[in-house]
Amino acid sequence: ITELNFTAEASGTYKIYDDTGKPSYFRILRKSANNATVSGNVDVTAALDIPGDYSIVFTNDSGDTWSSSVSEGTYTVALPAGDTYDISLEGADGYSITGSTSIEITENTALNLLILKDGASGNGLADVWDFGATQLAESEYNNQLSEDIINSWYDASIAPGTSDINLPDFTAGDLSFTGGGSDRLRTTNTNLTRYDDDIDEYKDFKGRVYINSSGATGRYF
Repeated sequence: ITELNFTAEASGTYKIYDDTGKPSYFRILRKSANNATVSGNVDVTAALDIPGDYSIVFTNDSGDTWSSSVSEGTYTVALPAGDTYDISLEGADGYSITGSTSIEITENTALNLLILKDGASGNGLADVWDFGATQLAESEYNNQLSEDIINSWYDASIAPGTSDINLPDFTAGDLSFTGGGSDRLRTTNTNLTRYDDDIDEYKDFKGRVYINSSGATGRYF
C-alpha cells in the first residue's frame, strides 16, 4: 500500500498513473472550497491621518491573499473556509492592527478591527503632556511626560533641577517643539531643569512653556 500526497491546483477529476503509464484504479476529486464571509467595523479613532485608500489583507498559510477596501468604516471579504489567515494592512505604512492578527475561518464571521498609529497607546485614554511633570491618574490618562523625560531635553552637563536655563527644541512622542533658543519652561517643580517658577497665577498647573518673543510664528508645537 502506497500513500500518495499531491496538491490539485484546480477543481476536477484526477487519475494517478504508475511509471509504465497505466492508470490506477483510483480517482481523486477535489471539491471547490466553501467560502465564508468575514465582515466588521474598523475603528480608526486612534489612527490619525490614515490614508483613505488602504485595504485589509488576509493571507493564508500558503501565501495566497484576499483583500478588502474599507468603506464608511466597514469591510467585507469572502474567504475559503477551513484556513487560518494573518490579517494586515496595505497602503497604510506607519499604522497597525492591534490585538490578535491571526484567525481561523470556518464559517461566516463578524470581526471588528482597531487600527492604531504606530507608537500610539490605543487604550482609549487621553494622552497628556504636563509641563510640570504632574502624573495624572493612570486610570484616566496616558502621562507622556515625566521628570526624567523633561530633564533629558537639556545638555547632559546640566544637573537636573538647575534654573535659569532656556528651553531647547524637543520631541516627546507625537509632540514636538520648535523654539528660538530663548524660550522658557516655567515650573514650580524644582526637580525639573527650568528657567524660573513664574506660574503662580495658574493654580491648577505646575508648568508652562513661555515663548520669549512677540508674534514669533516660527516657534511652535
